[in-house]
Amino acid sequence: MRLLYRRLFATCVILSSLLSAPVDAQGQADRFTGEQIQRDLDSLAEWILTIHPSPFVHCSSIEFNDAVESAKTTFAGGGTLYGAAQMAAKVCNVLKDSHTGVALQSFSEQLGATYGHLPLEIQTVENRLIVTATAGDSAMVGSEIARINGISVRSVLGGGLALISQEGDAALARLRMSEKLWNDIVPFSVGASIADSIEVDYASGVTEQLPVLDNESIKRWHAAQNEVAPISWREVQTDSVISVVLTIRHFHPENVRSFRQELQACFRHIRSLQSANQSLPFAGLVLDLRSNSGGHIAIMAELLPYLTSTPIHLPAGVQIKASRAAKNRWGTGRFGLVGRNSYLKNLQVLKTTLNKIDNDSIAYIPFKRSIQPRRRLAYTGTTALLLDGLSASATVSIASWFVRSGRGTTFGEPPMGSVSGTFGNPVRLVLPETGLVVHVASARYFTQTPVRWEARPLLVDRPVTPDAEDIQNGTDPVLDAALNWVNHNQQPQP
Repeated sequence: MRLLYRRLFATCVILSSLLSAPVDAQGQADRFTGEQIQRDLDSLAEWILTIHPSPFVHCSSIEFNDAVESAKTTFAGGGTLYGAAQMAAKVCNVLKDSHTGVALQSFSEQLGATYGHLPLEIQTVENRLIVTATAGDSAMVGSEIARINGISVRSVLGGGLALISQEGDAALARLRMSEKLWNDIVPFSVGASIADSIEVDYASGVTEQLPVLDNESIKRWHAAQNEVAPISWREVQTDSVISVVLTIRHFHPENVRSFRQELQACFRHIRSLQSANQSLPFAGLVLDLRSNSGGHIAIMAELLPYLTSTPIHLPAGVQIKASRAAKNRWGTGRFGLVGRNSYLKNLQVLKTTLNKIDNDSIAYIPFKRSIQPRRRLAYTGTTALLLDGLSASATVSIASWFVRSGRGTTFGEPPMGSVSGTFGNPVRLVLPETGLVVHVASARYFTQTPVRWEARPLLVDRPVTPDAEDIQNGTDPVLDAALNWVNHNQQPQP
C-alpha cells in the first residue's frame, strides 16, 4: 500500500514540475492585453477578499498578494484566454480551496467555441497517459499515448494541471481533475481548431488521426461514454454470498423523488436479503462514490439515515461571511426540500443569519438538528466505501464521517478534500475583461466539533488504482478488492 501511495504522489510531483511556465499558444485570435488581464486579476482578488469566509486558512495574506502580483507580471504583455485562465488559477490555487477557482465547465465551453475538443479520454497510470475512451480505434483503449501532433502529452497535462484548484493537500485528486480537462485543452495546446484533425502517436508505434469536435458534439460523445444513472444498485454474487453495490454519481437535486425512491428500494432489498430464509447469505454493502463531485447537502442528508443507528451531526456547523454576492447566492437555495422539522432547517437558520448580519461580518452557525436514522431500514452491517480523486465536496463530508465513526473500510484513492471539512456554496462570477467564469466559496463546512481545520488529505484504508491492463480489459480492481473484503468480514444478521 505504501508503495502505491508513493507511486501516485510521485506522479503528482513530476507533473507539478511542468507548471513553471504557462502554456500560451502564439498567434491566436483570442488575445487580451496585459492591462485587461491585470484588471481581471484585481477584480478576482477583490471578490475573494470580499466573499470568501476564510481565505487565509492554508496561506498567508502575503502569499496571496505575491500570487496576484506574480500573475500580473507573468502576462504583463498580454495573452490568450488560456493564459488568462492560468493566471486566475494561479491566484486561486494558493488558497487550496477546490470551490474557489476557474469554473472548468464554462472555461471548457468558452475555449472550445474556437478550438474544439479532442474525443479522447485518459488516465495517468505510473506517470503514463493511458487511453480510457476514444472516438478512434477502440483497440487503443489501455494504450499509452506518447505525443499529440508531435507535442509531449505530459506538457499538455501539466498545462491543464495549472488550472485546477485543490482542497488542502489533496494533490492526487488535483491530478485526476486535470485528466478530465485534458481533451478540452489539447486542440489549443497543439495549435488545432474545430474541423481539424489531430495526430495521436502511441508508445506502441501506432498512429491515428482523430477529429476535433465542437461543443455540442463533444457533449454528445461524453454522454455516450458515460451513460450511467445518478443512482443505481445491484446484487453481486461472489464466493457463495450476496453483496449489494450502491452507486451514487452526484448529490444534485434534479430529481429528489426518484433519488429517494431508489435509496428506499435499495435498503428494503438489503433488509430482505438479511432474512433467515435466503438461500445465500448476505455479506454486506459496497457504497461506490467514485467520481461523485458532491452537490447539495439536502441530497447527502437523504443517504445517511440508512447508514446509521444513531443521530449524525454533519456538518457540525458552517462559517459564513456576509456579502451582497453571498446573500444573493443563498437567496436562490432549494429550500423547497426542507420539511417543517427536518434536519435541513439548519440551512434556513443559516440563511436567516446571513441576511441579518452586516456585510463583511463573519458568523458561525452550528447545525443543531441532526440526521436521524431511518427506523426499520437503517443498515448497520458490513460496509465498504469506494472513493477516487474525483470524489469531492459533500462526498468528502460523508467520507470523513465514515472514517471517523469507524463505519467501515475505504478503498480506492484519496478524494478531493481534507479530514476537517470543505469549503462550499460557491458564488459564480464573470471577470469583466476576459469573460472568464470563476467561483468563490461563500461558506466553510466543518465536519466535527470541537472545530479544527487541517490541510492533510483524507487517505483511504486500502489504496487501489486500476492499471493499464485493467483499463484495457474493463476490469475494476477497486470494486473487486472491496467485495473480497466484505465477503470476509460479514457481520451476523440482525
